[in-house]
This record gives sequence, C-alpha cells and structure tokens, in this order.
Amino acid sequence: MDNKDTWETFLGSLLDSAVKEFQSTAQYTLLKEKLERMELDCETMLREDERAFAGECFDLLLSVSGQQECYVYKRGIQDSIFILQALGILS
Repeated sequence: MDNKDTWETFLGSLLDSAVKEFQSTAQYTLLKEKLERMELDCETMLREDERAFAGECFDLLLSVSGQQECYVYKRGIQDSIFILQALGILS
C-alpha cells in the first residue's frame, strides 16, 4: 500500500467514524423518521410506476449527497492542514 492508499484509508476511517457518531444523534433519528414517513407516503399515495420512479430519484439524491459528504469531509481536512502549515504549526 502506497502513501496515497494509506491516506485514503485513513480519511475513509475518519469519515466512517464521523458518520457513525452522527447516526447516534437525535437529529439523525428525526431525519430518519421523516424519510421513513416519506417512503410510507410514497407507498400509499403513488402508483407502482410512480413509486419506482420516486425510488430511483431518492436513490440518486442519496448517492449524490453521500459523494458530496465524502468530498467535503476530505476537503475540510486538506484545508485544515493548509491552514496549520500557513500558521507555521505544521511544517
């Protein structure tokens, strides 16, 4: 494993830990309940073809959101390192 792979593994581990921590919050619990209500509403209010389309839309939105979350998290770490270097705290 080279340095880039090690770095990516390290960042992935930090992100996973942060996500797990968020999932233990009351805010996450409320959001999860809202998503479950939306899913139930879709099941009862939409026809089968509409449910399939809505499901595809939700899946895509969640995927994009997850990719954005990962990018922003990694960028935040890189920016933090840059700031610490600019302040002379890291060399």
